[in-house]
Amino acid sequence: MGLHVHNLGNLPNTDDGRDYFIYVLDYGWKEPLTDALVANFTNMARMASQTRSVVVAGIEPIHFANDVFSWHGINGEDGERILPAILITTLTPSYFKKHNDEYRRSGEIKDKLLLIPIKAACKTTDDVIQLIKSIFNDIKEKKKLSGFAVAKTINKNGLRRLADAVILEPNLSGVGFDLRKLFQTVS
Repeated sequence: MGLHVHNLGNLPNTDDGRDYFIYVLDYGWKEPLTDALVANFTNMARMASQTRSVVVAGIEPIHFANDVFSWHGINGEDGERILPAILITTLTPSYFKKHNDEYRRSGEIKDKLLLIPIKAACKTTDDVIQLIKSIFNDIKEKKKLSGFAVAKTINKNGLRRLADAVILEPNLSGVGFDLRKLFQTVS
């Protein structure tokens, strides 16, 4: 199932038995890598329908102010450095609807976040398409995310950090990153 989000009122209130929620994050500016993500949303939604995942992306720029993510920062990380990105988490869209424009205390969120900054992983729009295919194929096959390593681990007890998070970067050794291990301790 894929969701195009026009406003937060259209978000479902349940996780519907999904393992992952995959959010396409951008800052609303036109650029080739972001355009490639948006143009491939239907393909991402189709691939998510073959897994226990949901893809959420905005169809037009909207202001979203949440302590976890907004156009200027993602869980305390600078938006200019991180965005555009793919965020994988177990946080449901209803969480963000419920807590929009709400202040949260550092370390309050039990769920974890996995961020893949597109600018770090892709140089061309073709790279974006290959990245999307690779991520969803690995999720479908229940394999490690191939070609990635941890660039940064974020402890939720730090300044402006609401959730534990991992930021990935390309890794030519092909070791990969295990999503299941990251999210297995979430209750």
